Amino acid sequence: MDINYRQIARTHLEFAKTEMNSKNDYRLKYAALELRMALEGIIYDRANAYADEFPPEEYATWQPQKVLAILLEIAPYADKDSSLSIGVEPEFGVAPPSEEMKQLGTEAVYSLKSLKKHYNQLGHYLHIPSLKQSLSGNDIDFQKLRNRCEIILSFVDEILKSPIFNCTFGRFTSIPCISCGKIIRKRIPDNQEEIEAKCFGDGCTAIYRITNKNKEDSDLTWSPYGEKIPCANQSCQHEFFLWHTEVKAGTNWLCPKCDGRNTLSLGVLFEEK
Repeated sequence: MDINYRQIARTHLEFAKTEMNSKNDYRLKYAALELRMALEGIIYDRANAYADEFPPEEYATWQPQKVLAILLEIAPYADKDSSLSIGVEPEFGVAPPSEEMKQLGTEAVYSLKSLKKHYNQLGHYLHIPSLKQSLSGNDIDFQKLRNRCEIILSFVDEILKSPIFNCTFGRFTSIPCISCGKIIRKRIPDNQEEIEAKCFGDGCTAIYRITNKNKEDSDLTWSPYGEKIPCANQSCQHEFFLWHTEVKAGTNWLCPKCDGRNTLSLGVLFEEK
């Protein structure tokens, strides 16, 4: 995507600072709103870094906590801080690494735990007090709100000032989809022997199973996840491949051998005793 969510987050952060510097307690709720939008921008920017792996059907998800939860399914360390260093290997591709490492910087990111806490805390002040709160005299504590905004503002500011950001290193494998031709790129976890990879091509339902038994790139095997179903024409029996997602009632296809139409349907088989 071409949307610069990181810059959008910076803009909302500056608006939040302006509202807080006004010293008008009534303006604090606008600071809270701007900080919430800054948090959203940071998480959407993080999701952009995983664009090739982010399911298109989840693009409509706007709640930052849910977006980050999806990222954690893709990469378990997506909400962890990280540092980046470089150095020259004594011998190419041979351990140990360089004895002189130059640190490029540390990336601060929002953890899911912190995001839920901060985002929900701010949301509490963006509504008129409920009847129960009003009757109990539980009015807004503006000093508490200001302190909370200052803590979150400092956290957001630190993240946006990170010298490096959106580091998504990993071990990947890719192939062109045999169904639609789109390149499928999949991250390979270190501790799983088999994973699924979905094609995100328009209208494509292809799913593959990737086996990783020896943890070497040369040993990765992609297998289409589906079933070979014989033509129902008894005199034909030509096998046709259906993706796993297509094996359901109503799916139909023309047999390329006999030109007859096959349709999957539910059925009940009765057997006498």
